[in-house]
Amino acid sequence: MKLLWILRILLYVQTLLGLVRYFGPSVGLLLNPRLWETHISLGVIIALLAIYALRPLPEVPTAPIRTVARFLPLAPLALGLGFLAGLPTGPLVIVHMLLGLAAVGSVEMAAARQRRALSAASQK
Repeated sequence: MKLLWILRILLYVQTLLGLVRYFGPSVGLLLNPRLWETHISLGVIIALLAIYALRPLPEVPTAPIRTVARFLPLAPLALGLGFLAGLPTGPLVIVHMLLGLAAVGSVEMAAARQRRALSAASQK
């Protein structure tokens, strides 16, 4: 369960870093290159952590949202790495952001289901 907390916190930090990266220049923020490197590194860590933290557990029923939450962080990561490799950004940045927000939501739903399942199992 602690891994899920770490995953959730990292997802929110990642979201904030992405928003600062996207909107920062338009409001006059000077961006440090380390911000960009941190955003990329966190994306990789989040994807790997989601695959591990949301693996099938005997006391947690396997639900489609859990599987989606396990692998959805790979989608914005793949798109972001594509940007890094030279994929034109344009409107794809918005798709990247929406995929990231969808990953946050799916992980939150999967974490809530796991918390309820573990709570019910401990009361038996």
